[in-house]
Amino acid sequence: MAEVTPGAANGAAAEAAGVAALPPRRTRLDDLRRLVRQPKGVIGLALVAFYAVLAVAGPSLAPLDPYVQNFAATLRPPSSAHWFGTDQLGRDVFSRVLTGARASLGIGVGGVAVAFVVGVPLGLAAAWRRGWLDMLVMRAVDIMLSFPDIVFALAIVAVLGASTENVIIAVGVVAIPVFVRTSRAVAMSVIAEPFVEGNTALGSAPLRVLALHVLPNMAGILVTLASLLFASTLLAASGLGFLGLGVQPPQPEWGTMLGESRSYIRSHPFLATFPGLFLAVSALGFNLLGEALRTIYDPTAVRIPRRFRRRARPAAAARGGDREGAAAEAVVAARDLEVSYLTERGHLPAVRGVDIDMVAGRTLAIVGESGSGKSTLLRAIGTLLPAGQAAVTGGRLVIAGSDPLAMSPAAIRALRRRAIGVVFQDAASALNPVMTIGDQLVEAITAGRPLPRREARRIAAGLLRDVQISDPEGRLDTYPHQFSGGMKQRMVIAIALAQAPAVLLADEPTSALDVTIQQQILTLLRDIQRRRGMAMLLVTHDLGLVARYADDVGVMYAGRIVEAGAVEQVFGDPRHPYTRALRLSTPRLRSEGAGRLLPAIAGEPPLIGHLPPGCAFAPRCPLGAGRERCRTAMPELRPLGCRAVACHFAEEVA
Repeated sequence: MAEVTPGAANGAAAEAAGVAALPPRRTRLDDLRRLVRQPKGVIGLALVAFYAVLAVAGPSLAPLDPYVQNFAATLRPPSSAHWFGTDQLGRDVFSRVLTGARASLGIGVGGVAVAFVVGVPLGLAAAWRRGWLDMLVMRAVDIMLSFPDIVFALAIVAVLGASTENVIIAVGVVAIPVFVRTSRAVAMSVIAEPFVEGNTALGSAPLRVLALHVLPNMAGILVTLASLLFASTLLAASGLGFLGLGVQPPQPEWGTMLGESRSYIRSHPFLATFPGLFLAVSALGFNLLGEALRTIYDPTAVRIPRRFRRRARPAAAARGGDREGAAAEAVVAARDLEVSYLTERGHLPAVRGVDIDMVAGRTLAIVGESGSGKSTLLRAIGTLLPAGQAAVTGGRLVIAGSDPLAMSPAAIRALRRRAIGVVFQDAASALNPVMTIGDQLVEAITAGRPLPRREARRIAAGLLRDVQISDPEGRLDTYPHQFSGGMKQRMVIAIALAQAPAVLLADEPTSALDVTIQQQILTLLRDIQRRRGMAMLLVTHDLGLVARYADDVGVMYAGRIVEAGAVEQVFGDPRHPYTRALRLSTPRLRSEGAGRLLPAIAGEPPLIGHLPPGCAFAPRCPLGAGRERCRTAMPELRPLGCRAVACHFAEEVA
């Protein structure tokens, strides 16, 4: 175990030392400081604050009565008595601009609120439910978008009547399709992330998943969209006012004032200049503020300050004895397992006739080329096959004494919580970027078993300590983007261990990490597995990692196990031509290998649904070339010494 170095700050050095930068807890005052450090934030905040004051206190600040007509002073240019001049009825334009701020800004904010409240839930529902609901919502949106915005708004106001409330409804309804399409598109992307899939698999209610995991990840985009739509909504409302269908005279409103000035645009341009200027600058202010707020409340856009606190504590020592000598017991057993993808052409088997046993305290590695069915097998064992797209279509599967193929969805979720932990390939996408590490751990810990939050946080800190994260209590309030790739993977492991599973499934857990961190993560996984007595399934392409960290190995090709046994026997003396070819194509740092070209396996793996007759590896196998038996008869997995091999001529492989 590496010693702690307090000066380590980032990258692999920080990972190896168990130390990383810990930024201070963010407060409201910090948010304000971050806002005012941005030029667009300062300008946007100043403009929005100015217009908010106008909306609230505009009528009180008006020097003259905006409704009083004076026909002796009509169409006067700007002067000390009338700063913005007078209109065709002798009313003070400056006073009417100040008084009209409340109606104009109220329509803009109200229209965006209507569109948000209606559009976002519809978009989320369409993304979550899909099927007929998605089709109906999107077809309705397409119909609404086929009409020009101003024409659609005019039709709504014509039906409802010209009034301030009806204008708000009209501009809000026009903006609904934008919120629906944007929220649906972003939600579908977020829902596809592993952290959402994991929470759904644990049985979290859809509303909880949408509220805690999906919607917060959309916040930055929705804030920006709302700020942009405020400008377009404000302009649409002003367009209705310009046409005489908005706020009705004598109530002042900037769009209505622009409409009243159109007859005097050439002779008295000041009548349109000042209302138009206030209208344009208000839209600019909200746009700038929305962009600045997005960089603050979207944690993935937060910049970590250069000056931060560093904390260092000794890494947690290993606890408990080695359980390697515990009684062997099959935690997962599969017999003649078949997993197929469901298509319009029928079932396409991706895993065919697989027999495996996962024993407590031992690691089973599955290796093979891409497309051989490794990840599909892992998902089947994890009961995470995509519904309606793939299913177990044959054989038997037993997990922790239960048959998931005969269980209800609620029972399967309970089985996942008590028996299955999954370490996903990409730690960055497996963690929710807008939730703290503590909140994600607490959610995993309390899924299906209510616990006081204080107790759940204590368990969460213990899990971080188990995966060798320094200062676990302080780390609970930090976000995933504040850690290196290796530390993120440690946190994914902690979440997978939240409810002490009997089996741990690791799908390429080190593919995105550098070599040094790969060794640390796999050493950590093996140590935790032995201390907890878990069975572990490791899916990887790296034969070197398998040789060092796995106990047993299964070599997959075209959806079948072609050779299985102890790692030392399978890799030390491979008896299937495919296993031998994989071993020979692994790079080695040896003097006798210098200048030697790595042999590549000829040909390409067969596609699902287009398997050749007989042995699937025969077209690429030098041993089976020209042998009729290899082309016509599929070899069964048979014992050969202390291993099992699916090859007709395994005895000839040396």
